[in-house]
Order: sequence, then structure tokens, then C-alpha cells
Amino acid sequence: MYGLLSTSLTGLMAAQRSLETVNHNISNVNTEGYSRQRIEQGTMPARFTGDGYIGQGVDVTNVTRSYDQFVNKQLSSSLSAFGEVDRYHQLATHVDNIMADPSTGMAPALNRFFDAMNEVADDPSSVPSRQVLLSEAELLTQGFNTMGFRFEEIRTQNNNDISGMIADINSLAKSIAEINVQLIYDLGRGQGLRHPNDLLDQQDALLSKLSKIVNVSVVPQADGSSSVFIGNGQTLVIGGKSAEFTTLQSEFDPNRLEIGFKATNGVINVTNQITGGSLAGSLRFRDEVLDPAQQKLGRVAAGLAMEINALHEKGFDLNGTAGSALFNFSGVEVPVAPSSLNAGNAVVNVNFQDVNAKPSAAGNLDFSDFKLSYVNAGGGVDYTLTRIRDNQVINLTATTVAGISTLSFAATQPANIDATDLPGIDITVDISGGKTISVGDQFMARPTYSAAQRIGVAISDPRKVAAATNVEVDPVTNQPVLDGLGNPVIINGAMPSDNRNALQLADLRNKLSMLGGKASFNDTYSQIVSGVGTLTRASELSSSAQEALLNQAKESREGLAGVNLDEEAASLVKFQQAYQASAQSISVAKSLFDTLIGAVR
Repeated sequence: MYGLLSTSLTGLMAAQRSLETVNHNISNVNTEGYSRQRIEQGTMPARFTGDGYIGQGVDVTNVTRSYDQFVNKQLSSSLSAFGEVDRYHQLATHVDNIMADPSTGMAPALNRFFDAMNEVADDPSSVPSRQVLLSEAELLTQGFNTMGFRFEEIRTQNNNDISGMIADINSLAKSIAEINVQLIYDLGRGQGLRHPNDLLDQQDALLSKLSKIVNVSVVPQADGSSSVFIGNGQTLVIGGKSAEFTTLQSEFDPNRLEIGFKATNGVINVTNQITGGSLAGSLRFRDEVLDPAQQKLGRVAAGLAMEINALHEKGFDLNGTAGSALFNFSGVEVPVAPSSLNAGNAVVNVNFQDVNAKPSAAGNLDFSDFKLSYVNAGGGVDYTLTRIRDNQVINLTATTVAGISTLSFAATQPANIDATDLPGIDITVDISGGKTISVGDQFMARPTYSAAQRIGVAISDPRKVAAATNVEVDPVTNQPVLDGLGNPVIINGAMPSDNRNALQLADLRNKLSMLGGKASFNDTYSQIVSGVGTLTRASELSSSAQEALLNQAKESREGLAGVNLDEEAASLVKFQQAYQASAQSISVAKSLFDTLIGAVR
């Protein structure tokens, strides 16, 4: 009688535990990251009797969750891959929209400026035409300024997002470490045989959130904790301890954020080790889209100013006065930032080359930033100039006069350097007046980086537009008239009807003065737009492909671990019936016991 009752009670308890687990599944059907749980049952050890081994009922051996390490790893990888390309695509689209928009793009403004120059050439004595030219020049420079500032706004927002993602990484790492502590305790309490399933689901959910931000590697440990590594192997979580990441300011540019890892011996720059996730997408967007687009736009602005100014300074205005620069740059012409680690206090000055002295200056202008390094105090090579975009090193020699060192190409260069002059810039190093420079000192020159933001119109008086040339020309031969000594005859005084310089300025619209003499200003700008558009389109396709893979990974996990309400409802009925049957067995045992007691009386 006791055996019947105890066996029925084990069935009753097993059915109750199963019902509780099913109800737990149903309650968490919409819980993100929840894995379906089920009861594992086993038979109780049989009792030996003279009639044989009599079963003792059922035992609940464990509560397990539907989990597959391979499926979870695949989901984590897909989250990281999609997070990177999706973030990259979102940001690249902003830049593409700015540059390709007819209302904000530079192509219409360039055309209007040269149209106005043609109007001056048609009627050089017209002050209103000259005023229209200055107005269009102002609108052109404002367009460059506006687009440059829009790029800076995107950079600022991207920096804010990077800082936010670093904070999220630190917060998630701390939470994972706390769960590790709890897991070690709970698994120890269950002797490693009973797993805290809900806690494990919480850990997986945190790891999924972390994977969206940055690629991580997870290594399960024997004590139940998980070690988490970020990027290319930097430790993020070990047991109950989590590392801390931070943002760093670049050595040369405080607005350029790098990723730092706080180690016992200081902060280590690990920017190049960050892979996957939205953080890598933000960093890659900055390096591949935002910086190059801003630098190339600045190259158009600087090249335009160099070419226009060179011709405008050779002309003469309505008063017969020699022309001056039409465009200028606010502040210094080319910003130069010394490294915060420099030991010396030398001053490096960089200027755009004069097209009149070096006709190929605008064509040679490179959009890259350049790092100037003082490498040897007397071994033949004093300075090196590193082109940041491809790390190409150019050797320089210095000619020093009165403490001012003028830098030029060294006699020998790597085979892939075909230029004979610096890339559109002149560099001098001022070591006069007690200034010093030490081996290892470095300076960052950014010729085109902020040129679009700083370009402006240098004159405001329409009469100062230099449309004329002061050399007398034979109207029949269209050749300069020579005096008795063979020199051109110079016209002194006002030349209101002379448009020869204006014609040359207007012809710059189609002159192939950029990209090594292979492109006009409009061609160069169009290449920037098409380059950004190509990257944006490629990222869109990549994002779509990664999204499809992510959805497949999610479906695989959902198929394995997701809660199916129809299945749970069927299980609910099954375990309810099992519970009722076990309860009926107890009732039968009670009835038999009552019958036995009655017979004894």
C-alpha cells in the first residue's frame, strides 16, 4: 500500500514540476533571449522483492534549456557583422545625401560662379556684372563652408555615438562579470549538475547586446563563468572582473577619438584591434568615407583658390591697379599641429604653392594629411614626410638660412614616388630665436582637411575685380605690341574695356588643372560624389546581405529555443492529465487503505 502511494506521489510531483515549467515557458514567450525549458525525468531505483524488482515511480533529474553553442555563436557573429555594415551604411547615406543634393552640392555653385565670370568678360566695364561675380563667389565659398561644417556636425555626432558605445561596452561588461559571480555560486550549489537557466539566458542576452556593438569571443570556463574577449584578443571579462575601455584624443587632433584600454601600466590604444559591431562601423565610416570626402572637398576649394588667385593677381582692375587674391583662407593657410609628445619647440609653416611659380601646384595637390618627422640630425636625411592615406614615406632635405629650414625632396625616393616637387605645398621649419627641434619630433600638416570651411572672398569692391591685362595687343595679329627694345608695351592707367584676364579666368571652368592635370574642378567634385555614392551603394548591398544572414541565424535560434504556444498548450494538457491520473492513483490507494482498515475492524 505504501509503495502505491509513494509511486503516485512521485508522478504527482513530476507532473506538477512539468506544469510549472510549461507555465514558465508560456509566461516568457515574449521575453527577449529566453530559451524554452523542459523537465528531464528518470525512473526511481526499483525495489527488490521476492516477486522481482518493483518500480518506485519517477524522479525529476534536471530542468534544462534548449541551447546550442554553435547556433548562439552564429547569431553573435551575425549580430556583429550586421551591426558594422548597418551603422556604416546609415552614416555613409548622410554624407551621400549632402554631396549629391542639387540644393547643397557644389556643382551648381561652381557653374554659377563661372557663368558670372563670363558675364564680366562680356562687359568688363559693368560694375553690376562685377558685383554679381563677387556675390556668386561669396555664395560659392559659403557653399564650401556649409558643406564643411555639415561634415563636422556628422563627425561630432559620430564621436558622441562612439563615446556612448564605449560606455555601453563598460556597462555590459560589468553586468556580465556580476552574472559570472552568481553563476559560479549557483552552479557550485548544484554541484555543477543543475544549471540556473534563466541566469544563463540573461548572460546570453547581454552578450548579444555586446555583439551588436563590437565583435566578441566567448570562452566558457569550468566553474560556469564565461571569459569575454574583444576585438583581436583584448580581455573584457574574466570571472567576476571586467576591464574598462575609454576614448582617447588623437596625438595630433583632439577631435579625432581613438579607443583606449585601461591596463595596469596605463591606457593602451587598441583602435586598430576593434572589429565588428556598430563601433567598428563608426570607425570605418570615419576613415573610409567622412575624412576622405572632407579632405577631397577641401582639395577642390584649395585648388580653385590657387588657380583663380594666380590669374587674378596677374590681372588689373578698373583703376589700372594690379589684382590681388580673390579668395583667401581664414587664419593660417595650412593648419599644422605639433605632436603633444614633441621635445622641441620648433614651428612648422606650410603654405599652398604659388601656381605662377609652379604651374602644376594645384594638380599636384594631394587630399591626404601629412606627418612630418625629424629623424636624423646629420645622417643625410633630416626629415621624412609620411602620406597618411597610404603611409608612403617621402625623404626630405633641409636648406637652412637664418634659422629657417626650407624642405624639399631628397635626391632619391622610393620607386613608386614619381613627383619631383612636394604635393602642392611648401614646408619651412623655424628654428630661429632659440627654438629647437629634437629627433623624433613630429608635426601633422592638413592641407585640405579644413580648407572648405575656411575659404572666403578676399575683396568686396567690385572695381577691384582684375578683368584686364596691362599689355597692349595688336588688334590684327592679337600679339603683344613691342617697343623699340623688344619689350611689351605696358598700358598705364584704367582699362575698363579690357577683358583678356577675365576670359582666362572664365576658361578655368574647363581647364584640366586638378588631379595631375587630368580633371577640371567640376570633374574633381563629381569624382568625390561618385566615390561616396559607390561606397554607400556597396554598404547598402552588404547590409541587405548581412541582414538576411542575421534573420536566418535568428530563425535558427528561434526554431531551437523559441517558445511555441501551440506546443506548450499541448504539453499543458498532457501534464494536466498526468497530474490528474496520479491524483486518481492516490485516491485509489486511499480507497484500498480504507477497505483494509474496515476489514481489520
